Amino acid sequence: MKQLDRAAFAKTIEVPLLKARNIKLSSVIPIVKPFLLKLRKFKSIRPSESGEVRIYLNPLLVGSWGDFPNETRASLETLSLNHSNFTVESFTLQYEHYSVEAILQAVLPKEQEGCSSFTTVGHIVHVNLREHLMPYKDIIGEVLYDNVPNCKSVVNKTNMIDNTYRNFQMEILKGDSNMQTEVKANNCRFQFDFASVYWNSRLGTEHERIVKALKPHSVLFDVFAGVGPFSIPAAKKKCTVFANDLNPQSFKWLVHNKKLNKIPEDLFNEYNMDGRDFIKTVFKENFPRFSGKHPVYVTMNLPALAVEFLEAFVGLYSLEEETQEFEPVTLYVYCFAKGEDPEKITRNLIESCLRVKNVGIQTKITELFKVRTVSSMKEMMRVTLSLDRDILTGVAESKRKLQDELGIKEDVNMGKNKKKLNSVFKVAGAKSLKMKAKAKPVKSELKNIKLKTKEKVLEIDKALDGLRGTFITTSTEIKQTNKPKTTPLPIVKVDENVENNRIEATEKLETMQL
Repeated sequence: MKQLDRAAFAKTIEVPLLKARNIKLSSVIPIVKPFLLKLRKFKSIRPSESGEVRIYLNPLLVGSWGDFPNETRASLETLSLNHSNFTVESFTLQYEHYSVEAILQAVLPKEQEGCSSFTTVGHIVHVNLREHLMPYKDIIGEVLYDNVPNCKSVVNKTNMIDNTYRNFQMEILKGDSNMQTEVKANNCRFQFDFASVYWNSRLGTEHERIVKALKPHSVLFDVFAGVGPFSIPAAKKKCTVFANDLNPQSFKWLVHNKKLNKIPEDLFNEYNMDGRDFIKTVFKENFPRFSGKHPVYVTMNLPALAVEFLEAFVGLYSLEEETQEFEPVTLYVYCFAKGEDPEKITRNLIESCLRVKNVGIQTKITELFKVRTVSSMKEMMRVTLSLDRDILTGVAESKRKLQDELGIKEDVNMGKNKKKLNSVFKVAGAKSLKMKAKAKPVKSELKNIKLKTKEKVLEIDKALDGLRGTFITTSTEIKQTNKPKTTPLPIVKVDENVENNRIEATEKLETMQL
């Protein structure tokens, strides 16, 4: 089914129920609750003005009075309810009675994986449809729009998350194009434009875990703050916060959410800068003020790239700058681990990106935690590091050296080769899409030009071969001649068409430069 036919879901079934008059519902409901018929937009207990109460039961659990357990029957009988109150009636199931999962299972192909999950972000329902579901995207959008509470828009992500601003392109499958929404999480309100910032509702529990770990009056440096899921609740907990994000839109909504949640100005400091610059300036300048006086934490929630920023902490201070109050920082960094052993992969990734001379980085890892499964063989991991004087006053070593020792090939998530590889986080812009569209005809045109040019070159070579005898004088003839005779070289006239074709080919190549 590619066009939603709601009438096709109508189905008549036989439903058991109890009918009674003048009963005390507060006494009956606890007894029959496990057996009630539970459907969407359906009331299983229906009092009427005449005083009769109809209690609809699940036909899969109860088909007759005798199907009730003995204890249940005895309890009902003490309330003057018995087999005479039990009856069966016809009932027509309608589209609105089915769950989202049941409807999608009915309309999508059974031989392929269906639309198994979606997330809600305020009034927006967000799906990631695979290629085989794209022909059914309209009906999926309509089903979700109809059945997810408070839904006003259904969107599908059309590409991977951008590695700079962590946003993505999307298409609206159904509903309103307004992407400004509000989410309540961690006793805070967050407002933002979902089309221009990053928000993942599945990380709500993880945000709560970290905020819960922060003690009041702690200090938090949030390197990739987004719209504030770590920073805002931390500030409400009376922590001093330094929050940063490179995305101008994230920064805008971060400031907005600070005001929305009435965060005191003296507790919250926001920045719009690159993560490395934030570490090397804001963290470096402010950390000594709090070290030894308050617990200090750093969060780095950019799983695709965050580990690459760890090197910014190495040698941040000289030994002369170190004070007696210097205390280790608790650092939470997130990453993706792709493979069968996510913990081993994560450890190697950290050691590859955080290389300090004469320091065993594995000893600085205090916890590895699996946050969530992203997909098959891909986990989102949280690494807790003790960022101590060994790292902050250490000397960086070559990351390449360690990779060679461990036999690690640097991939897109580990750094410098990401421009050479096909990054899963790269977003195709309008320019690149246009270039790709031109690629095929341009390639064909180049082949034609190359063939024509080659044919003309062969013609010239053939003409020159015919003239070779005119230019060659044998060594015997030269010896017999006392004085060499100068013979004027014949003029080789190149075909004008060949020259014109060469010029034309050059001009075409210039106009088709990508």
